[in-house]
Amino acid sequence: MSGIDALMKDSKAQEYWLKRLIAIIIDSVIIAVIVGIIFVAVAAMIVLPGYFVGGFAPFAVLFGGFTVVVGILLILYFPLAEATRGATIGKSAMKLKVVGKSGGNPDFVEAFVRNVSKIYWLLLLLDVIVGLATQKGYQQKFSDHLMGTSVVPA
Repeated sequence: MSGIDALMKDSKAQEYWLKRLIAIIIDSVIIAVIVGIIFVAVAAMIVLPGYFVGGFAPFAVLFGGFTVVVGILLILYFPLAEATRGATIGKSAMKLKVVGKSGGNPDFVEAFVRNVSKIYWLLLLLDVIVGLATQKGYQQKFSDHLMGTSVVPA
């Protein structure tokens, strides 16, 4: 039975992936709030009297920069948290942890590669679907399988 079959039929698999979904939502909100605060601070400097550059272009550049900063923070936050603590704040809240090949916390490279797909939601979705479609179990996305990592109950 593939991971997709398990997800369709097994309530334990559905609960597991719901926990992972909630964990990534928690982590994404944390990153978005941090970046939002930075965004507002920088935007305020642009529009303060004497600093206004004029027109729409500075805000367009700032918004583009916002999305890049969110991506960079996400791609650094997940591997750093998982390599040092074994879990992100969201995973900890959902009582999950990441285990590397060694059985302990993943090293930074393992954690980085397993999280690269989080830079864009479509890549993450494909990572999960390919992992579930090509594996017999339901606990690994493709990048987890590639790096020998797993997300398990804490």
